Amino acid sequence: MPEPIDPNRTPIWRQVALAVATVLVVAGVLTQAGLIFTTNATKVAAFAVAFIGLNLLTHHLGLLSLGQGAMLGIGAVAGLHAVRDFGLPPTLIPFAGLLAGFVLGAIIAVPSLRLPKPYLALLTLSVAVAVPIVIRQLDGPLPVTLDAEYLPPSWTGIAERDEHKWEFILVVAYAIPILWILHRLLNGPVGRAFIASRDDPTAAAAFGIPVRRLRLFGVALSGGLAGMAGGLTVIPVNITDSPLYPESLSIKMFAVTVAFGGRRVLSTVTSAIFLIMLPVWLNDRNWVVPSGWDGLFKSEGFIYAVLLLATAHLTKGKGFPHLLAERRRARQLGMTPDPIISIGRYRIL
Repeated sequence: MPEPIDPNRTPIWRQVALAVATVLVVAGVLTQAGLIFTTNATKVAAFAVAFIGLNLLTHHLGLLSLGQGAMLGIGAVAGLHAVRDFGLPPTLIPFAGLLAGFVLGAIIAVPSLRLPKPYLALLTLSVAVAVPIVIRQLDGPLPVTLDAEYLPPSWTGIAERDEHKWEFILVVAYAIPILWILHRLLNGPVGRAFIASRDDPTAAAAFGIPVRRLRLFGVALSGGLAGMAGGLTVIPVNITDSPLYPESLSIKMFAVTVAFGGRRVLSTVTSAIFLIMLPVWLNDRNWVVPSGWDGLFKSEGFIYAVLLLATAHLTKGKGFPHLLAERRRARQLGMTPDPIISIGRYRIL
């Protein structure tokens, strides 16, 4: 008897197309991009790991975290000190960050999950405020440098002056397997258990799903992935510094995840591109104005505020990928999807 087809399974042709596109993008960055673009691409790959963890919390478990930037900072600091103080090989920094973030996530989850869901957001926000202060007290006001270099091996054919290309390869070599593993996890039985515990915890518990332990695991795993991303961000910059992990970073990550997150791995890459490339785009167009109304409307903070409000109003907090998927499903069923924006009797989208 043939096995039933899993509706959530990604078709083979899409997997092949995604693999080919990934190879082409990596090859293009290595052969055509300069130092600045390659460094930004490296940061995108690192933040994609953090975003898939936050995506797990927000869209699969229905929990809100406003402290992923703090987890990222803890992972970066833990990884750097593991190399400086304990002799860990520099290429293993992400694993030290993973462990630190997982432990911190579990510590946060234990008390907060005994209370209603909003308390996790409040507790993680307080962590986002406290972590930069802790890092400043631990390492002082000046940046801490990594006493190691990521020189490309001779077999790669990459010149030493192109160290940034080898750093990009290292980060991508970590990011791609992690994204693939999480994709398989979230589209399998564990992911379905996450969604069941999100939609109806009582019914899920009645069917034998350990809701509380599942949420604890989800929060800890999300923290671990953010910590791993922090370790990955150390590779291209070789420093840690408390101003690199302000509370505003956590707010931005939350806003982007709510707006662009979803069940697909590509949504995490989209979120990372938006977070990293928005300030670059603003600077390239000389839109960074220090003051005045012009400066307000062209500032990152204003753009993120508009993004959050638009997401809440147009998608009811479910994100634009979910909205587009619902409209596509309605068309497949022969139904007319509701307009995204309507004024009176006029349908705009």
